[in-house]
This record gives sequence, structure tokens and C-alpha cells, in this order.
Amino acid sequence: MGAKLITTDAYFDGAAHHSEGPYRIRVSDGMIEEVTRNSPDIDDPSVEVIHSPFVMPGLVEGHCHLFLEGGELNFQKRKAHLKSPFVEMLDQARTSMDQNIKSGITLIRDAGDIHGVNTRLKQEIDDHPQSVADLLSPGVAIRKAGRYGSFMGREVTDIDSIVQTVREVAPTASQLKVLLTGIIDFEKGTMKGGNQFTLEETRVIVDTAKDLGLLTYAHCSGEDGLLIAVEAGIDSIEHGFFMTRDILQTMADKQIAWVPTYSPVDLQLQRPELAGWNPETCDRLRTILENHDIHIALAYEMGVPVVAGSDAGSYGVVHGQSLIDELFHLHSAGGSVTDVLVSATSLPRRLWDCPSADVVAGNQANLILLEGSPFEDLENIRHPLGIFRHTWHPFQTEAPTLNL
Repeated sequence: MGAKLITTDAYFDGAAHHSEGPYRIRVSDGMIEEVTRNSPDIDDPSVEVIHSPFVMPGLVEGHCHLFLEGGELNFQKRKAHLKSPFVEMLDQARTSMDQNIKSGITLIRDAGDIHGVNTRLKQEIDDHPQSVADLLSPGVAIRKAGRYGSFMGREVTDIDSIVQTVREVAPTASQLKVLLTGIIDFEKGTMKGGNQFTLEETRVIVDTAKDLGLLTYAHCSGEDGLLIAVEAGIDSIEHGFFMTRDILQTMADKQIAWVPTYSPVDLQLQRPELAGWNPETCDRLRTILENHDIHIALAYEMGVPVVAGSDAGSYGVVHGQSLIDELFHLHSAGGSVTDVLVSATSLPRRLWDCPSADVVAGNQANLILLEGSPFEDLENIRHPLGIFRHTWHPFQTEAPTLNL
């Protein structure tokens, strides 16, 4: 690959905003060679020059289910999809990946499926190192027998089966997904069903995963479940509704991450007619989201690692664009633009021990180019011009695909 020169008015390097351009980012063989300000013009005709008003690292989707189409609102079609042939589920997962790429997302952490779709797709991507996006996946999650999560979790019954199952899942898992609680009863504004695992069982899960070199992330909401998660040392809490200040303090102390996934609950409030919610249920939904806002602001203030993730694939949560919506939720709750961009770029990559995409010399070019600066208007995050990953993928006609 020949050298390319990206010129830009401003950029976010993964930690800080640089707004006193022009800047030049020289890329050779897919690697950032140098980042300079007010450099002299390049007269070498062999160097391709690409201009963008704003440059930043590729985005990260911290929580989604690629085998599910979030935009499908017909309950019967969604139910039927769970019984469709594996090849159809895999095709949907590939489509979901492409939707993410079109939104400027270059790293995705899938949250599991019982069919092995995410495992197969990850293998396809790993076999094609020039792919535009990378994928982390748990394979299957683990859940208590008879409890929530049949579409994504393998059942366990006791400590012996927990240890055996974690060991069986580990060889093809990027991280271990744990279904620690059930889901929210929106009509009552409470959790359904209590916790799936005791504190002792959860500690066994965490310790076994750690011995196998795996981080853990837990589907978890409700104060009781959250207390178990933080006491057991889960690495990341997914959803985390009904959060408290005390739990956040423990998370800050232990550097336990939080992926708040506003989007599925927000959809219930924005489209109450889909599920037939009455005004009283809408009030409860509003209260749940307001509590989320309060605690997101506290989380940023207290130093809890907040990671952006949308739970795309859930009902009404569309892949790609919902991760962008999630950034607006985090910002509206009190996160600064810098906070929000860190949550969706450098922080998850660091927590998950992935290669850095920071815009600094020596890193692989893993960039998105935008029509304007999100520091001037966050809406600009919705308008990527293209992705520079290994090479330049402009969006003028259509976005790149996985190229598998």
C-alpha cells in the first residue's frame, strides 16, 4: 500500500480534542507514521491526499446481538427467526455487521447466541485480517437452568456444572457472558424473577473464567443482582438498571465497567403503542430512565469506566444507528463530548486488551472521517465520510462490507 496523507481541520485522538489545525496524518502500509500540525504541502504525486473536516478513532459497539434484526417490530417474525436455519441467522449477522460499519463502528462485542452464529462470524472475520471491523464474542452465555436467556445462554445447575461449562465455552470465547439476573417488568417497574446465581456461584464463575484468561460481563439489573456482581468481581456490568451510588463507588474502586444500554428501555417509552403500555407504565419507564441518567452522571464523576453499548438486535434497537443514539443518551445524562467519545473508542479497547486505535504515530490506522466536528455539534457523529482501516473506504456511494 502506498503512502496516504489525511488532512483535517480537527481531530480527537482517543483522549483529547485537537482543534487548532490544519493537521496532517500520514499513513503508510496501514500504519500511522506521523501526526503533524501546519506541515508544509506535499508535492509527491504518489501520495494520495484525503481531506476530512474531522478525524477520530473507529467507534466501538460494546453490546449487541448480531444474529437478531433489531428493526423487526413484528413479534411473530422475531419469534420465527429464532427457529430459522443457521445459514439465515448467519446471513443476518453479516448484515448486522455491515450496518455497524456504515455507522463508523470498527470493533463490536457481541453478547451471545445459543446457535453459535457469533462464533462462526468471528472465525470468518479472523480469517480475513483486512476486514473493516473486528468482533469479540462469548459464543454462548451461561444461565441457570429454566431461567431467562434461552436464546443466548447454556444452562447450568450447580457449581460443578458451572466450572465444566465455563471450561467448555472458553476455547472459542473472547470473553465470558453471564446472565446474572432476569429482565425488567416494565408494568411494575421492578425486576422479574430474582437473581440467577448466588454470590458463591458468581465468584466461582469469575474465578474459573480468570483462570482461563477470560474477562467476564454480566447481564445484570436490580440492586440485589448488582451487589452480587460487584462483590464477585465481574469485570463489566451490562444494562445496570436500578443502579445506586454505593454500588457505583465499589465499581469505581474496583474499576468495574458499566455498559448502560439505554436504547431498549427508551424504545419502550418512545413507542408505547407497540406493547400497549398505558400512561402508568410510561411513567415507570420514565422513572427508570431518569434514575439511569442520574447514575450515569455520577459514574462519570466518580471514575467508573462507562462503555457505550446499545443492545442492538433487541426489539426496536437497530444495529449501527442505535450505538450512535446511545452516545446521545450518555451526553444528555451528563457526560461531556470527550467522555462520550472515550466511552465509544479508546476505553473499551483498553479494557478488553484490544489494539489501540488512538490517533498517534505507531498505531494501525483505524479511523473514521466525519463531515464535521462532534465537539461543535454531536449530530456530526451521524455523518461519517468513510473509514480508514488498512486502506481508505469512502462512503460516497456505499459503505464497505466485511469483504469476507
